[in-house]
Amino acid sequence: MRRYLTFWFICILPVCLYAQQGASVLRDYVGLINQSYHPGIVAYFEKAKKEYEKQGEKDSAKFIDLILGGAFGSGFLYNDAKGNLYVITNNHVISQAHTISITFERADGTTKKIENLKLIATDVDADLAIMALPAGEKPFVTQGLSFLTRDVDEGEDAYSAGFPGLGITPIWQFGRGMISNASVKFPKSINDDTMMGPYIQHTAQVDSGNSGGPLLVAQRNVPSGYAVAGVNTLSGMRRQAANYAIPLSTLQPFINNSLNPKQETFRASLDTLLEKFVKELGENKVVYPHIAEYLSIACTGENAEYALEDMFRRAPSSARRAFIEKSREDPIGAMDIAVAWTIEDSIRTGSGALKAEVKEVTGEGEEYNVTFTINNKDAKSVWIREYGNWRIKSFGSVAMGDKDLLSKRQKEKETSKKLHTSNTLYMETGYAHLFDKADASFYLSLDFLFFGFNFYYVNPELFSISGLYSINYPIPVGNFAFIPYGKLGMAYIRDTDYGKFITKNEGQSLGKDNASQIGIEFNSAIFSPILQGGLKITTSYLPGLYGNIGLQYNFPFRIFIFGYDGSYDKPFKSSLVLSVGYTF
Repeated sequence: MRRYLTFWFICILPVCLYAQQGASVLRDYVGLINQSYHPGIVAYFEKAKKEYEKQGEKDSAKFIDLILGGAFGSGFLYNDAKGNLYVITNNHVISQAHTISITFERADGTTKKIENLKLIATDVDADLAIMALPAGEKPFVTQGLSFLTRDVDEGEDAYSAGFPGLGITPIWQFGRGMISNASVKFPKSINDDTMMGPYIQHTAQVDSGNSGGPLLVAQRNVPSGYAVAGVNTLSGMRRQAANYAIPLSTLQPFINNSLNPKQETFRASLDTLLEKFVKELGENKVVYPHIAEYLSIACTGENAEYALEDMFRRAPSSARRAFIEKSREDPIGAMDIAVAWTIEDSIRTGSGALKAEVKEVTGEGEEYNVTFTINNKDAKSVWIREYGNWRIKSFGSVAMGDKDLLSKRQKEKETSKKLHTSNTLYMETGYAHLFDKADASFYLSLDFLFFGFNFYYVNPELFSISGLYSINYPIPVGNFAFIPYGKLGMAYIRDTDYGKFITKNEGQSLGKDNASQIGIEFNSAIFSPILQGGLKITTSYLPGLYGNIGLQYNFPFRIFIFGYDGSYDKPFKSSLVLSVGYTF
């Protein structure tokens, strides 16, 4: 019995030690993927952060720090037949990356970080990406994980490895489960019957941050003790332990095509994509969500700041809502929505479907100039191969990375601020000519928001006070602004000439003494509806100051105090105003 136990112990112990070592050794093969964003995106968020800090909104500023920290996921090493090392991950882990790094962390805390991975190719539909290590960079190991050479079996053990987040901190995790469905397909969404897959369904732990990490099965004859069966990419919502991995039947063709691209197919693939792009432009609905799918990282990064300002200045509420909803789940991806909206706005001439077709395609290799005819107008664009996919580098004049556009917009904002066209308080004083009443009158006006008052004064026996509702419509033209305005209200008019006239002409019928008393005492003050319109002119060279020319008309219908409506030949009918003012 003792000899039997000794033999069993000798045989089993190496297997156990090997398996334990294998799980730990996996840390040398599976790393944490981090991405940093395009400098244009970073610059925009840094500006926003400074504004939040000035306003004392510390939580918002901290949130921007979290955004700029970049999304993270997992990836693993793979070597080709020549021994060259690559990193495999999901496309969605690095889809917005300007630069990418991978960090390996051993159980004892030793780390190895490799910066500036070269993104070779991505496949959006398959959700795969492959990157090369920079020349001279070496990880802890000299070869990658081995691939499984057989099909997985339902019910066999499966393992996940990667760096899911605990809060915002990625932490190494090695999980165990089993294969629950060796090959499964399902619709893309409730509203889209397009089938996705096939996938391997399994129950090994997969949390946010595990994306891009390997699905493994134990295999004794490989250095790590485990072989790759797939790439973890999805988890089922409202399902218990339903996780999905991209199988080797999809992964291996992607790797082969990425490492051995056929340039003769580049133009053919571009033509196919342009045909799809034009077809989507012709849909009878807003098309910026479709355009967003074709934007390159550079196009979005170089045009995001301008596009965001343009979108929130002129876009309909539906487009702004789409941007905000996207921002809640993906603040960086939402930038695509803004840039795409500016492109659609530049090519749309009315409602309804766009009539688009490809007019001309010129170029070679990995960059082509494409001219579209959209609603009978030409629109020029540049398309590039970005990591194996054709993407828009520039489009028209609104998405071409032109910093002058942003500079021009900034100058317009500064000029507009100096013009004071959006202020709420206007004060002015000047000269008024009262037609048929007085050559000169003192004029004073005060407007706050949509309500205001004006005051005409000639002498104690001739003056007017009015309350008005006003509307302004600023028209900026360079360093000047023309502000047409209209006012409607009611005026209180004090004019003793009414009584004098009644005394003169109505004396016989009223009786001289009575007429004089009635005319002066009862009819010297009236209420009259009035209408005023004019033009204010201001300039950024003298911020806040403006000149005004206006005309006021008093309607013939008047309400006399005490209800007496006498006749008079020189009513206060209208006036011409020349004044200067200041707006706050």
